[in-house]
Amino acid sequence: MTRGSLAPLSPHEETTLRRVALGVSKAAILAKLEVKRLKALALIEERDGELRLTGIGRERYLALPRNLAVDQSRSSEDLISRLGKFMSEARD
Repeated sequence: MTRGSLAPLSPHEETTLRRVALGVSKAAILAKLEVKRLKALALIEERDGELRLTGIGRERYLALPRNLAVDQSRSSEDLISRLGKFMSEARD
């Protein structure tokens, strides 16, 4: 196993790893300290001016715990029914 697979990550480093994995943030706005550490652990790399996960980084990202605040719905119908229920309760 490599160091990047085992090294503990701070909550901020986990967030940065998630953002890189999902491509939701441009490299310029990510915290430079976290980016530097994730690069040192070989979890991310810069290619063509963009940050990307390495193979180890992808494995580490997939092993991160899921955020419980994220809707775990399996289908759009479930989401729609939950939204309808919420709106009905809000009116009462």
